[in-house]
Amino acid sequence: MTPREIAQLRDKLENQRQESSRFLDRLKNESRSLDTDSAQDSADWCVVNMSKESLFEQSSQKRTLLRLIDAALERMTRGSFGICVACGDEIQARRLQALPWTQFCLSCQEELEGEVGSSVAARISSTKGAEHYRR
Repeated sequence: MTPREIAQLRDKLENQRQESSRFLDRLKNESRSLDTDSAQDSADWCVVNMSKESLFEQSSQKRTLLRLIDAALERMTRGSFGICVACGDEIQARRLQALPWTQFCLSCQEELEGEVGSSVAARISSTKGAEHYRR
């Protein structure tokens, strides 16, 4: 990648980081506004709890994205941005344009997702795993 392309991606990452931080602040405020003391009955409690779970999931996803963005910015600083952390090959520019925080080339990402998918499927199909998911 050219220095200009890297600078453009750095700007994109920094903008995404700011946007994600603002989003997390909004989620924090929304979570605080869900006052469980105001719940009148069990239906109200259910709505409040579901809302809090949703906010927690969204916040968890944004925090993960922030960690990936910070790692990408660090790789830019070190000069290793655009290089797959698994195999050392160059990550395609199109992939970096779409997901500038990615740390894997497409091949390694697909392999990783296949391993994770197989692992989850194996756990679910095991007797202990199946019992756990039936509860």
